Amino acid sequence: MVVRLDPGDEVLESLRSLRDEFQIENGFFIGIRAVDRATLGHYNVDSQSYSEETFTDQFEVTAFNGNIGPDKIHAHIELGTESFDTLVGHCSGARVSGTFEIVILIGGTPLNHQRDKQTGLDVFEFR
Repeated sequence: MVVRLDPGDEVLESLRSLRDEFQIENGFFIGIRAVDRATLGHYNVDSQSYSEETFTDQFEVTAFNGNIGPDKIHAHIELGTESFDTLVGHCSGARVSGTFEIVILIGGTPLNHQRDKQTGLDVFEFR
């Protein structure tokens, strides 16, 4: 499945809507293009917590990838700035500035998550 998002669209909200509409329980995705706001996070295994920061500017999205399960969407993003620096991290939000293209690949195994006690991360629960 290939999807194009328009200016002002919220990327993760759009993915959640697609997941619900097409009942996606086992997808992986990749994407590129441009956003003007993104909330990035980094996970600290020792404290088992995310630190997040929201960035606003005109960013080229050079990489956007993750997975879609029935209970969670997990995304990472790489942003390029006008000065050719990069910002990377877990993506908990992004707003499209120009356009955004996403390819969703559907697999055969449902991607349910469960909390791993050792790391505190949500990991796949394969049955």
